[in-house]
Amino acid sequence: MYKVLVVDDEPFMLEGWRTMVDWEAHGFQLCWAVSDGKEAMEMMEQEVPDLVFTDLQMPVMDGLELIRQMKRSHRLENITTVIVSGYSRFDAAQFAIRHQIEQYLLKPLIEEEIHELLNTLRIMLDQRKSAESLASEKLSAVFARALQEESEEARASLLQLLDCPPDAIGRLILVDTGKAAPAKEEFEAIAAGLLSGCGCVEDTAGLAGLLVWSRQTDSADAGLDSDIRRIAARLAGEWPLCSIYISGSTRGWKQIRQLHKQLLELRRRSLYKGQPGIYWHEQALEPAHWRWGDAASRASALLMAAECNDIAAIESAAGALAEFIAGTAEPADSMAACLSYLQGGLLRSYHKAGGDPVHPPDWMLTEYARHANVREQLTEVCLKAAGQMEELNNKRPEGRLQDAVAYVTAHYREKLQLKDLAELFRLNPVYLGQQFKRVTGYCFNDYMHLLRIKEAKKLLLRTDLKVSAIASELGYHSTEYFGSVFKSLTKVSPSAYKSNQKGDWLG
Repeated sequence: MYKVLVVDDEPFMLEGWRTMVDWEAHGFQLCWAVSDGKEAMEMMEQEVPDLVFTDLQMPVMDGLELIRQMKRSHRLENITTVIVSGYSRFDAAQFAIRHQIEQYLLKPLIEEEIHELLNTLRIMLDQRKSAESLASEKLSAVFARALQEESEEARASLLQLLDCPPDAIGRLILVDTGKAAPAKEEFEAIAAGLLSGCGCVEDTAGLAGLLVWSRQTDSADAGLDSDIRRIAARLAGEWPLCSIYISGSTRGWKQIRQLHKQLLELRRRSLYKGQPGIYWHEQALEPAHWRWGDAASRASALLMAAECNDIAAIESAAGALAEFIAGTAEPADSMAACLSYLQGGLLRSYHKAGGDPVHPPDWMLTEYARHANVREQLTEVCLKAAGQMEELNNKRPEGRLQDAVAYVTAHYREKLQLKDLAELFRLNPVYLGQQFKRVTGYCFNDYMHLLRIKEAKKLLLRTDLKVSAIASELGYHSTEYFGSVFKSLTKVSPSAYKSNQKGDWLG
């Protein structure tokens, strides 16, 4: 359906336009009916109609002035327009001819004549739409050629098809909605009401592309960026999960290949993050140097979260790892190393839980994860692995008990209580307390003290740390309590132990 705007200051005429004309039967929809040219211009700043019927004699702004302003606007100059008047005016007829107005109708309107006119206009608009579609396809082809050749001839063809001044400042935009690219008409609606020029293309990467340029060529023109922000906001509103990539700027599309490379790099990095958003080339951070320690700590956090089947922790750790990878100089290489580390850890935990040692599990991380939505896939894989490991562990609580003991052995310096340990390994606290003593020979608290005091002995002999510092490092809330526990297990105080042992060694 083609959208129609009627401009007439007579209320009964507006009512007639609404009720007398069978718009839909002829391929049209009456979307707006306003009473003067000023109101019509304000409306068209928001959305562009396909067809305008306007009266001549109106208050505030008459029909002739309305048409003048439309013809001065690059965005409105090609709207199909029909003049409607209650009497013949030679100057109006001349004006219509000079401005290539399609029709000049006299009141009173006759229903059959209007319907016949609508049929004629629909055929004309269909032909124009078909021609524009061909032009759009040609624009995409010329755009692809400009990216490939970056020749002056290709650039000149691009400028001509866009009707863009040779020194206009422009930016490229790529839009990834995660599905089929939006239609040209959808983009045109998004770009409605802007001062900047805009051309729609299908990018070589299969995404929707926009070429946006300023019509003011005497300066950098902040209006261009303002329009681009409006376009990005409208796109995000229409497709909330889309990602929008905005290149740097250039004059006359002279560096169009460089701009396109910027967009592809922005997209490549954003895929690792797995988050929709608006990405400006100027806001892209300088890639960080890849450090294995930083990567390993994030991969270990994700591995631990998967082993504990902690959904929230898995999602958070996967996001942190993906964010780190995206910020490195070579994300693909960083991803390969992290995947290898993570996959090995998951497989060890899977086999330890009783998983099939011969046939690999169906959640094995594959090569495709390096190039798609990494955050989403890491999360999905770890959740699936965690679920299978939990199912296996539920069949063998003995295995989880051994894991709990190993966890205490590795984390005895931390503030750890039996109920927290039971919750972490999904065991009943009473059962865990009983079985913990059976396996280790000590109750939970005594085992923690035993490990801590064993470490305290090493620190007393091998470092110059004060007793208070050692107590704090080993998780004791006070030096006095640490001293009493130490003495109960060694029969001497920490200070005496240090003096006696060093004296014996020296002697």
